[in-house]
Order: sequence, then structure tokens, then C-alpha cells
Amino acid sequence: MTDPDFRNAFYTHKDVLYRFVYRMTGSANGAEDIVQECFLALWRKPEAYDPNRGALLAFLLGIARKLVLKRWRDEHPHDALEEDSSICGPVDLLGQERAEMVTRAVQMLPPLQREAIILAEYEDCTLRTICSSNRRMAPRHCSSASNRSVCPRRNWPRWWIRLGHPSLC
Repeated sequence: MTDPDFRNAFYTHKDVLYRFVYRMTGSANGAEDIVQECFLALWRKPEAYDPNRGALLAFLLGIARKLVLKRWRDEHPHDALEEDSSICGPVDLLGQERAEMVTRAVQMLPPLQREAIILAEYEDCTLRTICSSNRRMAPRHCSSASNRSVCPRRNWPRWWIRLGHPSLC
């Protein structure tokens, strides 16, 4: 990867990566550090990115995801990371703004579900990009013919459907 290619990749993807990491961690400083580490990884080992396997954004999101999980494990060494769990705590619907409720509900989701919703809804990533950045989603939720920006309604959490989100089919 040449210097102009790297600069182009940085200016094209830095904001998407920052927003994704910030929403996953809730920390501006942590998000900046992780985004910096993503681009350092690309700079140090550009041959790790294979364009035949997917888009550069998906590759960088995969790095960011791994760094977010690593940081979480370092900060919570005795807590189990239950990515496959679909249980989240109750949401107090009275007295809160809809945006606050959605933000709080998204933060309460297990990491794998939170990641998929953030990428699909906030970053407008296609299902193919989301699956490319996280291979754990690919077998259950993605098919080779699927390139939609949102999952079918049955894959969304019940609270998301109850809020009447406009992107649901």
C-alpha cells in the first residue's frame, strides 16, 4: 500500500470507524485510541488486507471489533462475554425521549447484536460488509446472495420492532 493509498483509506474510513468504536465503547478517548491502532495495523502490515476477501472498510471494522473486545476483556477480566445471549435489561419507556431510549437499549445489547445494529442503522453498512467484518455472523445471518442494508424483521430485537423503527420491513 502506497502512502497516497493509505491517506485515502484514512480520510475515507476514519469517521465511520470512530463512530462505530465510540458507540461500542461509549468512550471518546478509547475510540480515538482504537481507531489509531486500526490504522497502525494497516500501516505496519498492509499485505494483511486482501481485496478479494472484501472491502477495506470491512477489514478495518474487523480490526476495530477485535480491539474493542480485547479492551473489554482487559477492563473486565472476571466478567464473561456472552455474545450469543439475546437478553437485555428492561427499558423504562416513560419519561424518556425516543432517541435516548434507543441509545440506552443499544448499549444494553450483547456485543454481537450491538455491533450489527450500529453498523446497519447508524453507519448504513450492507449486510455483506457487516458479515465480512465479523465472520461469526456470516453462517447464521448472511447468504452470498444477500446484500441488503438491514436484516429481515425476524432478526431484530423485539424492542426495536415495538419502537416502530422505519427501516423494518
